[in-house]
Amino acid sequence: MEPEGARLWVQVIHELRHGVKLKKVDYSHTPIEYELTPYEILMDDIRSRRYKLNKVMVDGDIPHRIKKDAHAIILEFIRSRPPLRKLVPVLSQIYSIHNFPSYLSKIHSNIVHPPASDRKLAPPRSRPSTPRELLMESIKKGRRLKPSLNPLKKKCEYYITFL
Repeated sequence: MEPEGARLWVQVIHELRHGVKLKKVDYSHTPIEYELTPYEILMDDIRSRRYKLNKVMVDGDIPHRIKKDAHAIILEFIRSRPPLRKLVPVLSQIYSIHNFPSYLSKIHSNIVHPPASDRKLAPPRSRPSTPRELLMESIKKGRRLKPSLNPLKKKCEYYITFL
C-alpha cells in the first residue's frame, strides 16, 4: 500500500522529465513606484561612473603639497627630524628642564630617555607559585617512590592449629 504523497511525487517527477506546459496569463504587473534615498542616488552615480572630479585650486594653481606624493612627504618628514642623541646638550643649554615649552616636552622626554634598544630590563620579579605549579614541579622532579609491600609476595606468618 503506497501513501498518497508518494504517488503525487512520482507524478511531479514524471511531468518534470517530460516537460511541463504552463497556462498563458494575460495579467501584467504594474511597476511599483518608489523614490531613491540620496545615498542610493549617490551610490548609483558612482557605480555607473556619472561623476567628474575637479582639481583643487588655490589662487588659480594646484598647491605644492598636493603635487607631492605621499612617499616623498614621509621621507621629507623623516629627514627633517634631527637625531635625538645630538640634541641633549643643545636643548639643555637653551632651556632648563622646568621651562620647556609644551610642544617640546614630549621631544625632551624622548631625548632624555634612551631608546628601547639601549635599555636593559630588570630581572623579572618572582611571584609565589600556585599549588598547581608546585604539584607539577614535584612531578617533574621525579623523586623515587618508597617501595611498598606487595601483598602477593607476603609470607604467610599465620599458623593454623587444629583443636
